[in-house]
Amino acid sequence: MGSGEKTTFVLKQLKGRHVKVTFWYEVYVSVVTNWSELTAEQKSEKCVLVYWFILLGIMLMMLIYWGSC
Repeated sequence: MGSGEKTTFVLKQLKGRHVKVTFWYEVYVSVVTNWSELTAEQKSEKCVLVYWFILLGIMLMMLIYWGSC
């Protein structure tokens, strides 16, 4: 892999990370009503809760889907 290819790969990774961070930020702002008023520690706690609730929701949807097949 040449230096140009490495640079392109790194830029794609950074762009992908930016998209993920932006996505999760939008989710947190949408779900947590007073997001802008929370401290960094409170935001961290809320992030974990929101993430787990989303993960559990996805798992529940998968179980319902597989149960209906």
